[in-house]
Amino acid sequence: MSHKPHPLPESETPLPKGLLLFAPGTSPGKRRRRLVFVAVYLGVTSALVWPIYPRFSGIFPLVLGLPFSLAWMVLALVIGFCAVLWLFLSEEEDSGAGGAGSS
Repeated sequence: MSHKPHPLPESETPLPKGLLLFAPGTSPGKRRRRLVFVAVYLGVTSALVWPIYPRFSGIFPLVLGLPFSLAWMVLALVIGFCAVLWLFLSEEEDSGAGGAGSS
């Protein structure tokens, strides 16, 4: 018994092959913001692992009373938080400008 693949309905388009980073129809501004966010996030994450982190893993100098290595981690955390907050607020502006919920 042979199995025939079920044909796609006329209204459905087949999924594109390969790596799909953005949904079709995503605006260039939204794509740019997301790519900037990913670049900042990767930069902050790479600053917390070898080979970058050992350069800043000493105790001295003290920064606001914190050892330098801890201050480095706090700085990375603050930068990461600001990046996520920026992305969230920019997505909120997009949905408020022409989203499904606006009337």
